[in-house]
Order: sequence, then structure tokens, then C-alpha cells
Amino acid sequence: MSADQGLRFRAVLERAALLRALRSYFDSEGFTEVDPPAMATCPGLELHLDAVGAHLREGMGGDPVRRWLVTSPEFHMKRLLSAGFERIYTIGKAFRSGERGGWHNPEFSMLEWYRVDARYPAIVDDLLALLPRCASAVSKVRESRGQPALPPLGPVLRVSFAEALGRWAGLDIRDADLPTLHERALALGLDVRPDDDEADVLLQAMVERAEPRLPTDEIVVIERWPACLASLAARDPSAPDIAERFEVYVRGVELANGFTELVDAAEQRARFAQDLADRQRLGRPVYPVDERFLAALEEGCPPAAGVAVGVDRLLMVLGGYDDIDQVLAFPFERA
Repeated sequence: MSADQGLRFRAVLERAALLRALRSYFDSEGFTEVDPPAMATCPGLELHLDAVGAHLREGMGGDPVRRWLVTSPEFHMKRLLSAGFERIYTIGKAFRSGERGGWHNPEFSMLEWYRVDARYPAIVDDLLALLPRCASAVSKVRESRGQPALPPLGPVLRVSFAEALGRWAGLDIRDADLPTLHERALALGLDVRPDDDEADVLLQAMVERAEPRLPTDEIVVIERWPACLASLAARDPSAPDIAERFEVYVRGVELANGFTELVDAAEQRARFAQDLADRQRLGRPVYPVDERFLAALEEGCPPAAGVAVGVDRLLMVLGGYDDIDQVLAFPFERA
């Protein structure tokens, strides 16, 4: 067995141990594992995510229809919340076009879970309870294969989005209108263009300046995001310019993106309209709006919080891998 084959063999064993640890945690917490579809009428409208399309026929000799492989199971999970489920999780495949590199494969494994009658701190607590369990499961496989132990995950550091940009990007966004934000970003050398809106500038600063400088010896929770980057998160009732969104980084790598969920159908429809307008503005593919999802919200989705975690990245971080191909038995070019 070559060194490359040995690495993949170990990763298959570690993945199995990781999945057992994940399911064990959710079983102990009273969650139901669900199986949302991988192919849907709407793959999601997130501005910076492009979907993989599929052409097929409905039945033998039926009319051709257009579907997409989902970029996330989120819409279907929330429809299940609307149907009465209170604690649910899924581990399945998601698909994103145009994403390939050391941390990306067009087809990847995603863990997603939701708690009804909860806000995002409860989901952060889940993650902080999960991570040591998962690290222990992966470490046992490493040790059985003669691999040295990795450093501990480290303490937890929680900062707001604004604090993160100030600390690691050098960008002060307090009391900054759009012209001021442009001016400050340009002074830092960011490639800000005249038609960039607030979300464009903030996201560029986070990805290009802050993320590369995050500490690798701490679990970093970046919370309280600006409302312009809310995605599917609810606004903070006491601060409408803040979204109850968070991301979690381990050893400097983004693993999780979660929210106190937006369950207001009217605001969700308005955000979808803005997402579609932004996609058209940037020349990105435009997808149908998921009317079934909106109908479920209109019928009544209870207050809830949830998160998505990249399973392949989680395995990479906990297993000490530096390329996603090392943890995939069949990466894109070999699938």
C-alpha cells in the first residue's frame, strides 16, 4: 500500500468513527435523524453559492424537468420543523459548483441540526460539546494506526463580527456609513469597487484579512453579524442592525455557520427577492424561489436555531490533514 493509499485508508476509518460519535451525541440529546432530498426545485439562493443542475424526466417518456442538487438541506429541514419536529439532524451530501481546492470538493458531506424554541447560543453549546467527543474518536483511530497525537483544541474565544474585523483585519466598522466603509477598506488595501455594497466590503475584509489571521490554538466563535450578512438568520430583537448568526473556526478553519432561524415568511420572501436581485447584478445563475418553503413558514414555523457543519473539513481539522482529497475515498477527479 502506497503512502497515499494508507492515508486514505486511515481517513475512511476515522470518518466512520467520527460519524458514530456524531450520531451518539444526537441520540443522547433526543434528536431524530431525518433524510431530506438531495435534488430539489430550489437549491438555495445564497449569493455566493452556485448549484449543480440536473435534467431528468418524470416517469418513462415523461416531460423533461429541471432540478438542482441542493447546496444545503436547510429549506427542507425547516419544513420538517413546521410539520412538528422539534429536534432533528441530518448527515448527507450537498453540492456546489465552482468550488474545488484544498478545502473544497463539489460534492461534500454536511451535518445540519435544529432545535425548536432555542436561539443560537444553544447550538453553539452543542458544538462545544460535540468537538471534544469527535476529537477523541478520531484520535483513537490515529493512535491505533501509529500516528502521533495532535495538540488539544484549546480554549474558546467568542467575539462579535465587528470585534473580529477590528482585531484581525484592522477595519473599524463602528458608525461607518457606506462611503466611510469604502474609505477605510481602501486604506487597508482591499480591492473595493465603487458599486460594492456593505455586505461585499465586509465579506471581503473577513475572508481576505481576518480569517487568515485567526488564532489556531483556540476555538473561535464569531457571532452577532451585521444584518446585511444575515443570510437566513433572524435579527436581534434588541438591535435590528445585528443578525443572530455565528461561525465557528477550529485551528483557523471555518467549520460551522449557524443562526437563530428567520421564521417570518414576509421577511424571508423579501430577502429572497434581494438575493435574486443581487445574483442578477453579479451575473450569477438565478434559481426559482422555493414556494413550498415559504408556504411552510406562512403556516407557522416555531422559533428555532440551527447550524451546518462541513463533515469533511471537521475530519481534516481533527485528523491533521491539509488537503480534502486526503479524507475522500473518491475525490471529484476520481469519482
